Amino acid sequence: MTARKGISGEKAMRLFDSDNYDSDGDGISNLMERAFGGDSLTNDSKSIMPRAIRKKDGYEYIVFSRFSDAYNSGDDKIEYIVETSRDLRTWFDTSSAEGAQLMGTPEDLGGGMERVVFRSKKTRTADGNTKQFIRVRLKTR
Repeated sequence: MTARKGISGEKAMRLFDSDNYDSDGDGISNLMERAFGGDSLTNDSKSIMPRAIRKKDGYEYIVFSRFSDAYNSGDDKIEYIVETSRDLRTWFDTSSAEGAQLMGTPEDLGGGMERVVFRSKKTRTADGNTKQFIRVRLKTR
């Protein structure tokens, strides 16, 4: 009998379905691919990831695609948590005066996806600060 290399079909299926696995090897987990409208079988890491936008108005912006509420429910629901920080240690969500807020109306992209823009509620230099960061964090059940 000859030894076979690789993984079993059963293990491959578990990995392929796992949120933490990167099925296409592009450096983006299956959860992130799904949450931001990517394809877990195609290297699309540059086109789907949230992008920071820097304007000259002193605020921090982030733009990303997400599932609209009508398509984001049940056991597969993904929570998109936009946060800001001054020191990369303490993060504030949208419920905080230090957090971020949705700007305008989400743009319908079709297929249950929408593009959103969030902006920090305070400028980089508010309250004598010099730095500010913005991110989106994902949470599933």
